Amino acid sequence: MKSTSCACEELQRKFRLRNRVWPGGYHRDGGEDAGAVPARLVGCSREGAVVNEERSVSYARIDWSTAKEAVLSPLHNLLAPPALPCLTCGKMISGTAKGYPEICSSCYAAIPWITSLKCKNCGRPVGCPDCTREGAPARNFVLNRSAVSYNATMREWLAQYKFRGNEALGPVLARMTGFAAQRMLRELSEKNGGTGDRFRFDAVTFVPVSEDRLLERGFNQARTLALEAASILGSPLLPLLERVRHTEKQSFKSRWQRLRDLQGIFCPAEDAWDQLKPALDRPGAKTFPWSVFSLHDSMVAETSRARPIRLLLIDDVYTTGSTVDTCAGLLRELCESEGRSGEIYCLTWARS
Repeated sequence: MKSTSCACEELQRKFRLRNRVWPGGYHRDGGEDAGAVPARLVGCSREGAVVNEERSVSYARIDWSTAKEAVLSPLHNLLAPPALPCLTCGKMISGTAKGYPEICSSCYAAIPWITSLKCKNCGRPVGCPDCTREGAPARNFVLNRSAVSYNATMREWLAQYKFRGNEALGPVLARMTGFAAQRMLRELSEKNGGTGDRFRFDAVTFVPVSEDRLLERGFNQARTLALEAASILGSPLLPLLERVRHTEKQSFKSRWQRLRDLQGIFCPAEDAWDQLKPALDRPGAKTFPWSVFSLHDSMVAETSRARPIRLLLIDDVYTTGSTVDTCAGLLRELCESEGRSGEIYCLTWARS
């Protein structure tokens, strides 16, 4: 027989098992073997009194999605950069396009990239009355290409950058111009029947602004765009032109007013040729259709002088083309004054 103390302990153990609250809000109903795992569970009458007396937790009961979020969310918030406002619309950036982290995905989607051309001369994506006008004088530049169409959205971007002190937009516009420079180089290389290495600009220059405008803004927007284009193309950036007098804004003037105002306001820089000559003599600037090792030094020099000087002129907006055409004419005169011919190409951020 069991001792009295042992019988009492056995009764106490069964009582504890009968009143145990099982995990999940259930307790055991009586009538079953107290030493076995409960086979039938009924709802616990004591709400919120669930006590888990299991010594180990079943991994099947863990919500791993919640656990992962609980662990990674604080780490993500610590390492991820804080959300910044879009430079153009001011809204917080939730998604960006590759290469343009300063603007939101919606603003990037609104960019009117020029992907097809109607006019091969000025790069306009629609019909061009300037280039098809009867009796129009010949252009001083070979062709112009632009990154985007100058619509209301792009006009607002440029106004923020030039007139409202949003200088942080400068690198964004510059990268857009650099993208257009890459496309332009591929196009010219294909026309020459070679790869990107076959066509090369000897130098990149830009339309200058007056001293008054430079003091007012603190920068020349065309030079900012030209810096990126020169870096993309691997050509030196040279300030070959100067502006000798200040004029009023050209954006609201007619074509003939622009032509009249542009007379005599630009000129080549005093040291323009001194800047340009080292660029022509740099390695890789002299390209020939045959091997230079088979030529005499005098023949090499003669062939080099016969090759046209290729310059890329940068401006922000192409409207009538009068500004870039005037500057291109001066660059051609600069080359001709040294007994060389000049091929002037134009690249603008926007085409109206």
